[in-house]
Amino acid sequence: MKRLVLFDLDGVLLHSQENMRQAWDVVLKKTSVNRPFEDYFALIGRPFKDIMSFLGVTQDIERIEKIYMTASFDFLSQATFFPGVRETLAEIQRRGFKMGVVTSKDAPRTKAVLSQLDVHFVTVQCPNGKLRGKPAPDHLLVAMAEAGEDPCDSLFIGDMVTDWECAKRAGVDYAHAGWGYGEALPSMSILNSISELPNHLS
Repeated sequence: MKRLVLFDLDGVLLHSQENMRQAWDVVLKKTSVNRPFEDYFALIGRPFKDIMSFLGVTQDIERIEKIYMTASFDFLSQATFFPGVRETLAEIQRRGFKMGVVTSKDAPRTKAVLSQLDVHFVTVQCPNGKLRGKPAPDHLLVAMAEAGEDPCDSLFIGDMVTDWECAKRAGVDYAHAGWGYGEALPSMSILNSISELPNHLS
């Protein structure tokens, strides 16, 4: 029996691919970055600056990030919650489980997204410039500390290999969102629908 359920945001709770695509198009128009969206999208789940490093972008990163984040905020209406998210989160809360979010999305956009959900998250972890981003376990460990729960009593739901590696390094059980953006590894526990989650917890 778990007591704390921690969620990644994009690809798990939020269907944001089109939002990302539109924001990346703005980056391509306003900067010298020339990598296609598919290259960027393949690396989501990591902090933005880490993605830029993987893409070989080494200059003007702060400006590029600001352009991307601003455009993403402007197109936030293009991001919607996956089917069943609202109902499942409400059911998990009704059963007495604690919930939290551990995401590589910045705090302003995360706050705007989560404000649309009528549930309580005991911890929300976003990049802060102090802790290492996923796949490092830092934010996941801080989330459990804030929630007052041990790794053995926690479950992390993600959709990218970086999420799985983060959970593994934190000593936390992991369940892969089969409806998300990343491919599952053979060793992963897979949820085909978020509606399966409540029964997975007991």
